Amino acid sequence: MLTLETRDYGTIEYEESDLIHFTDGLFGFTELKDYIPLVLDENEDNTILLLQSIANTDIAFVVVNPFSLDPDYDPVLSPEELSYLHVKSENDLSYYVICVLRNNYLENTVNMKAPVVINPDKRIGMQVILNDSEYEFRKKLSSFSAVQEGLTQSAANA
Repeated sequence: MLTLETRDYGTIEYEESDLIHFTDGLFGFTELKDYIPLVLDENEDNTILLLQSIANTDIAFVVVNPFSLDPDYDPVLSPEELSYLHVKSENDLSYYVICVLRNNYLENTVNMKAPVVINPDKRIGMQVILNDSEYEFRKKLSSFSAVQEGLTQSAANA
């Protein structure tokens, strides 16, 4: 069992086999290759994760399953990307979009254009750009109907 002292989550324990390796890193963080996925809410599934860098514990990314936001999300990867991830089909992969958190939560955005794509069996991933799509780099979270319903429900319960 390995341990990692994080800035926001204290000491976490993990196995080497828990890591997800990004050979090319993530955009803007090419030197950081290995991340541990952390579930933010024990009662949740893997809809929202924190990708915690192992090499730099100040770096962590909140990632969201894009299908929970937009059930019609349809990323298409190139044959080279599928080969790189050691799969034959997009259906063998897990997809996450990076969330940018702002002080005003209504300004939070997700990057639907450049998802993080993971082969859960091989524990490898890459960030791709969906060039032939209309997806946005900075799509407001509040624009998704699933998020709007959650905000309405939260307001009703307050």
